Amino acid sequence: MTQETMQAIFMDSFSEYGDAIFRFFLVKVSNKELAEDMTQEVFMRYWQYLRKETEMTNTRSLLYTIANNLAKDWYKKKKSTSLDVLVDETQEPAEKDALGPEALAEYGELLEAIDALGEPDSIILTLRYLEGLPPSEIAEMLNDTANNISVRINRAEGKLKQQFQS
Repeated sequence: MTQETMQAIFMDSFSEYGDAIFRFFLVKVSNKELAEDMTQEVFMRYWQYLRKETEMTNTRSLLYTIANNLAKDWYKKKKSTSLDVLVDETQEPAEKDALGPEALAEYGELLEAIDALGEPDSIILTLRYLEGLPPSEIAEMLNDTANNISVRINRAEGKLKQQFQS
């Protein structure tokens, strides 16, 4: 593969998936600068895959797998954060001007509730509902079956409902 071909593939992939990967991290880490850094790291690793001419059948899945692994590493390193700091760092949706104060408050509560579920459940719900990935693609990323992912999504939804009913 020529350098020009690799650059074209990389640029196409970045154009198509860069914003979605950034949003994934923004929801996970609630910090714009960190989300940008993590997105950059995903695409740096993707470039290494291209340079090694590793065969890739699904670019989207590869990028989300890299992103998921980075998020896991970040959670492992993350130290306990006070509630005040968490509230200060919580990001609002991009269309915040279109939403009223109540909707913004509900959005923040929902993100906190998803994060409180813990890593496996929060990642699955983020990929399913915020990124719109089907269970089959999530399963491919997490080395699981689509059926197991569907079950895990349903269980995580149940936990989330319980949090809001408490």
